[in-house]
Amino acid sequence: MSKRVQNRRMVIVICGPIASGKSTVARAVARSFEHLGTQAAVVDLDLVYEMLEHDRAAKDRVEKWSRARSAAAALTDVLLDDGIGVVVVEGDFLTQEERAEFLNALPSGVAPLFVTVHVSIDIALQRVRHDPSRGISRDPGFLRRHYEQLEDAVRSCPRTDLVVDTGSVDVNEAARTIVERATNRASTS
Repeated sequence: MSKRVQNRRMVIVICGPIASGKSTVARAVARSFEHLGTQAAVVDLDLVYEMLEHDRAAKDRVEKWSRARSAAAALTDVLLDDGIGVVVVEGDFLTQEERAEFLNALPSGVAPLFVTVHVSIDIALQRVRHDPSRGISRDPGFLRRHYEQLEDAVRSCPRTDLVVDTGSVDVNEAARTIVERATNRASTS
């Protein structure tokens, strides 16, 4: 990676349905950038939401999700200002409204690379079944409804998104693809 790319500030936003690999891929992308000599941080939107909502079972408060997206943008900006070269933000950013909440609160004006990760419902069900940290998302009925609700948003993501099927590539390949796209984009802008 050239010095010019290393000194650029980058924001990568990874979105997708539950169990599509957002958190796992986000951490792998951050590790990849650090192996290349660029400091990286990961902002997990679920954790920001939980800072605002003290009832762990309540994950349906629209106004708190909106505030969490704004807070994630502010945290992203603070990390960039503190010298972090790449901030990877992961969470619910599939709709135009969700993206606007984040972008409107991002004072740095860094144009994020949006990455939409997806996986089949069958693979998602396998993943949540083997993850004891999951709550309601382990319920097959809930997960199926979630996938049905987001199907159109995933299918109609903006053409500028990098789309990665985490059911057909492993996490390291997904991270390499994202890092390559982000660095190529940064070196041409």
